[in-house]
Amino acid sequence: MNIGLGVYDIFSRIVPGGFYLLVFYQLAVVLGWIKFDLKTFNEIGIIPSIGLIVLAYILGTGMGRVGSVWHRIFKKRGMSDRVLEKFKEENMDWQFIFKAKDWPILRAYIRLHDPEIANVIDRNNALSIMLRNISLGLVLLAITEGIQFVNTMNWLYVLLVALLIFFSYQIAIQARDLQDWFYHGIFQTIIAYRLDLEERVKPVENSAKRKSAR
Repeated sequence: MNIGLGVYDIFSRIVPGGFYLLVFYQLAVVLGWIKFDLKTFNEIGIIPSIGLIVLAYILGTGMGRVGSVWHRIFKKRGMSDRVLEKFKEENMDWQFIFKAKDWPILRAYIRLHDPEIANVIDRNNALSIMLRNISLGLVLLAITEGIQFVNTMNWLYVLLVALLIFFSYQIAIQARDLQDWFYHGIFQTIIAYRLDLEERVKPVENSAKRKSAR
């Protein structure tokens, strides 16, 4: 049985899942449930590594919905509608026969006709999912460092909490921008297909006109 992992699986599930594993491990260390042992990490073999990758995939998939809820705090309502309206303003000479809500069908059409272009477009969506989960993970890590401050009363942890929250916010904004580019890529590609179709039709129309003129 051939099991392949694409770019979408790696960036939207495995990478966020691995980051969540590190965050939860740090939380377990802070709470005293386990002890940190660098030697254990150095001695991890191939089979345990594969097991961690599978666990990261499962955790990344399971936390995906939680990350989506977190993303709504930064995501503007009607994002696809807003992107399409802006795209229409930038391309007022074109006639648009689709709506923003049609983006899943448009993406399926692109994947059917040009999988490579579809992969490029989906990469932005996968990176957006990855970053919004990392943003949430940084907030959870900030909570962990807050617990460290309570345990030690070391004010350096307060500074670390502030930095983690700052980076979490910046990464969440970048995730939102990547989703904008995802929608924009879909609409732009569909219009490009239409341009290509018109260029193919023109020679046929011109030939038909010449024949009718005779």
